[in-house]
Amino acid sequence: MRFALLLLTFALLSVTAASAQTTYRLGLRGGGNRATTTLDAASSGASGPFSYSTEKSSILAWQAGAVLEIAFRNFSLQSAMLFSQKGESLNTSSNVEYTNATFGIINSGNNTRSSNRYNWLELPVNVVYQVSNFQLFGGPYAALGVGGQRRGTTLSYHPAIKYAPYHFNDKIRYGSDTYNSRLDAGLNLGIGYRRGPMQVQVAYQLGLVNLHPSEPYLLYDYGHDFARDAAHNRVVQLTGTYFFDL
Repeated sequence: MRFALLLLTFALLSVTAASAQTTYRLGLRGGGNRATTTLDAASSGASGPFSYSTEKSSILAWQAGAVLEIAFRNFSLQSAMLFSQKGESLNTSSNVEYTNATFGIINSGNNTRSSNRYNWLELPVNVVYQVSNFQLFGGPYAALGVGGQRRGTTLSYHPAIKYAPYHFNDKIRYGSDTYNSRLDAGLNLGIGYRRGPMQVQVAYQLGLVNLHPSEPYLLYDYGHDFARDAAHNRVVQLTGTYFFDL
């Protein structure tokens, strides 16, 4: 009985000491994203007279929001609510080859270049370990799609027809009537530097959710529906946070 009371007393004292050493801070965060998405193997190939290919590169985007920190000794838990823009630069090409009695072998098709920017409300939760001023951190994130923009140009070609460039500027939509997943989730890993209330972090974000969950299929007039190809977010982030004591 005395041993149980001793253990209970020790536990209460430990909780009290931990509470006294725990600090709470609120921070404002801003930064940049170097974002792209993975390239599906199905994005390039051939089927009968059709051939098609895809190239992707990164875009520069931004993020901003608020961070709540709960710190205890060398560890802290940092959760945030952020507006974060991600996406990719996309270059697709489709071609169909056929034989015509007048022109012989004919190649026709189109090339499309676009910049696709997806807007997300993002909730990352990172565990941070700090030694001196240096940090290691990691944790999961979840995100909700809230819009975006797709801008670009399509150039079509045919030996007997002259096409004008087609310029587009479309809003990105989410939901069951689109090819876009409204939900994303994945992992953050990174390093940081903390001096006083100022924190700078570099992170790599690994998206685990397919952003285009519909099955791909071939279209007769274009050869391939690129909007259905699987893609996962891949983002390098550089952020700065300024903390205020609560």
